[in-house]
This record gives sequence, structure tokens and C-alpha cells, in this order.
Amino acid sequence: MKKSVSWKTSALILPGLMGFLLFYIIPFAYSFKYALTDNPVSAVFVGLNNFRDILSKQSFVLAVKNTLKFIAVSLPLNMSIPLLLAVMIEKLDNRRRLTTVFMSPLVIPSACIAFLFRSFFSNNGLMSYFTTENINWLKTEYSFFIAVGIYIWKNMGYNLVLYLAGLSNIPADYYEWAQAEGMGKLRFFFQIKLRYLMNTLFIVFVMSFINSFKLYRELYMLAGDYPNENIYMLQHYMNNQFSRLDYADLSAAAILVTVAVAAAVVMFLIAERKSA
Repeated sequence: MKKSVSWKTSALILPGLMGFLLFYIIPFAYSFKYALTDNPVSAVFVGLNNFRDILSKQSFVLAVKNTLKFIAVSLPLNMSIPLLLAVMIEKLDNRRRLTTVFMSPLVIPSACIAFLFRSFFSNNGLMSYFTTENINWLKTEYSFFIAVGIYIWKNMGYNLVLYLAGLSNIPADYYEWAQAEGMGKLRFFFQIKLRYLMNTLFIVFVMSFINSFKLYRELYMLAGDYPNENIYMLQHYMNNQFSRLDYADLSAAAILVTVAVAAAVVMFLIAERKSA
């Protein structure tokens, strides 16, 4: 029986593993080859020269700075705003309807999201009615805050559902005990709710961190290949290198980003285990 179950489990997992190997592991292995050679045609070994070259390029440095800045600003907001909303609506009778409203951006196509925000912030957009000048906000320094707004608006609903699920696991006895003790809502939140939400907070943190690298489609549709320098992200740099068929720089940049993200996730996991 155990052998039969093991065989069935392996058969179900095998297609997924094959797809992961074919579309992720093998291409990533090839990227190592391209990163260490001058180009795919001559394939002359150049060692770490490609890595040194991209680290000295202003466009790559700008993309790294903007990406780190975006993560530093958007990630805390994407964690705290849904948490505040979850605490506010957890006891409401119509919280399911409200949750559906907040989840709706997840199912809206990227093209529709880009069209919506462009109708607000581009030339002759709705924001022009509130200013004395006709400004394309996507080409100003405010474009960064527009990008943060898109990211939070799109991902807030998913985090809200996770928080509501975590809050529902708090035993009702704690609420009764807090009421009997006369514990205030703020004190109850920090002493009880946050402790029960630690695992949920960790999941939200990791998911928000990973999703912060997935905003490229919306930004590309809003501002193109070369947007305002405030929203020129790593995805823009790598896409532009791909358009030029500069596989050496593209592969080197992809490897650096992958290693950095993997190292960050590993550190998050280690920190979570130590705090558990």
C-alpha cells in the first residue's frame, strides 16, 4: 500500500518537476554560461568581466537603487495597511463583501490597470482638473509614488485575506478574558493579536517582497521601456538588455538578482525559525 501511494505521489509530482526543470533550471544553467562569455556566438570565456561591467554601468546602478527604494517604501505599507483593514472589518457582518472588493484588483488584467491609472495621471487625465497645469505625472518625480500606489492597490486584497484567516484563529476565550480584565483594544492588539499573527506576518512579508519584483508589466504599459528615472527598475534594465540581444549583460544581471533574492529569502526563513 505504501509503495502504491508513493508511486502515485511521484507520478503526480513528476510533470511539475519536469516543467520546472525545462523552463527554469536548464535556462538558468545556460545563463551562467552566457554570463561568463563575451557572447553566445563566439563564446569566449571572460570570467567575471560581465559582472564587473554591469556593476559599473549607471543604468544598472540606477535600477538597483530604485528597486531597493521601492521595496523599502512599498513593502511596509503593503503589510501594515491590509493589517489595519483586517482589524477594522474582522467583526463586521459584511466583511466577505468588503474582502471581495479589495480582492478584485488581483483579477483585473494588467492592461486595464495601466489604462485606469493612465486616465488619471497622463496628459489631460483626471488629475489635470485639480491642477492649474496639464501635467503628465508619469514623467515627474511623483511617478514613484504612483508605482507604489499601483503595487499596494493590486496586492492589498491578498494580504487582507491572509490576515483575516490569521485573526479568525485567535480563540474566543482571549476576547472574553480581555473584556473581563478591561484591556483596551490597542493593548489587546499588541499583546494578543500580533503574537497570533507572527506566522501570518512572515508569510505576508515574504510574498510582498517577491511580488515587489512583479510590477514591471504595469509600469511598462504606463511608461514604456525608458520611463522616468524614478521608476526605472531592474526589470526595465533586463528587458532592455534582452531587446538589444545583449545576453552577457542580461545573464549577469539575472544571476545577481536571483542570488540576492534567494539570499534574502533564506535570511527571512532563518530569522523566522529563530523567532519561533
